[in-house]
Amino acid sequence: MNGARARRQPLTLTQRVVWALTGTVAVFVGVLALLSYLTFDEMEDALVNDILASESQRVMHQVEQGDPDYMVLGPVELGGTMRVWHARTPEDAEQLPEPLQRMAPGMHIYEEGVTVWHVAVVDVPPGRVMVVYDATDNEARVHEFGLIVLALGVICSMGAYLIALRVARLVVSPMQKLTGQLSNWAPGAPDMAVDRDDEVGRLIEAFNRMQGRVDQSIAREREFSANLSHEVRTPLAVMRTDAELLLDTALTEDARVRLQRTLKEVDSVVAALESARALAREEAGAREPTRLADSVDDAWSGHQGPALAAGLRLDNQVPPDQVLPLDRYALLMVLRNLVRNAIEHAAPATLTVTSVGDGLDVSDDGPGIDPIDLPFIFDRYYSGVLRDVQGEGAADMPRGLGLAIAKRVCDTQGWTLAVSSRTTGPDRGTRFHLRFA
Repeated sequence: MNGARARRQPLTLTQRVVWALTGTVAVFVGVLALLSYLTFDEMEDALVNDILASESQRVMHQVEQGDPDYMVLGPVELGGTMRVWHARTPEDAEQLPEPLQRMAPGMHIYEEGVTVWHVAVVDVPPGRVMVVYDATDNEARVHEFGLIVLALGVICSMGAYLIALRVARLVVSPMQKLTGQLSNWAPGAPDMAVDRDDEVGRLIEAFNRMQGRVDQSIAREREFSANLSHEVRTPLAVMRTDAELLLDTALTEDARVRLQRTLKEVDSVVAALESARALAREEAGAREPTRLADSVDDAWSGHQGPALAAGLRLDNQVPPDQVLPLDRYALLMVLRNLVRNAIEHAAPATLTVTSVGDGLDVSDDGPGIDPIDLPFIFDRYYSGVLRDVQGEGAADMPRGLGLAIAKRVCDTQGWTLAVSSRTTGPDRGTRFHLRFA
């Protein structure tokens, strides 16, 4: 017996929903049926008592008037269900039916087997009058009513079961579809054991498998970032060393400027790799005093060639002496992506960078962003209706990732990046609001 109980399968979610709904309806219908039966029974008793009270008053009046029909012991028939006994002496009382001999004045109910009497006892000088109402048929009708109500309750419960089965399937079906989709997306065994074998348990298992896949993807992303940083560092160090050695040789001024720019860009690549590693770990980089105007110029210099070719001009209005404690390379990553976005979508135009309190505003006077596209521009791979870009090399730039990367960097640093845009009027153009607090 215990082994059978141990092997008993737990109820599925569908079954629990079905039994919960059916049980709720059954309890409600049962309570309603019981209340209906008790109410009908009380109404039947109250009606009989009203009849008895009325008849006892009439008989008492007839006795007081000396009506000869009521001067006998009885029983006197008052109809098919009522009788009257008039006991004028103690000897008459002893001849009454045994149940009536012990009754005091008032209303009484006598039950024996299926027989039910309602009795009204009234003292009328001389003697005592007893009016008896045979309510056996009334009680039978009450019992029949109770059976009818019980049958209706059973029918309602069966209907509730069928409806609950349908409702449970409708409720659980989306969960089962979701479980199937997750299982197809992340097959295999879950990393954590689940104690329940039902729809909820299978959904939990599917989520566990999906979480395992997500964790693996994150781990591979971090490993890739670390490997890329490690593999690229060595050739970059060689390039930097060679460039520094060349600076010590006799060079033309133009060559020296180009080598210095190369050194600067190599340092920027190294810093960008470190920022990428921190971004993959979702960690904010170290803060250092950062001159905002210089960061804007550095971000622009990396894209100056494609920008000029596309007709984009920079207007850096940030005060040269404004310094904030920031992760400089994270700021460069954000600004470079904003410049690249302006090249792709705003050029030919003027890109204006201004200082606003604890942040920067990066705005252009280009064609603006369609209001339909505006809520989605920070989504990965969302390009909306791409603007035509003039100039050599502009068409080769990646689309749909720059603003998503900028937004993720800001989220990691605790910054905010918002956008507003107009496609008509004197304020036409797009404005990015970068705030550091």
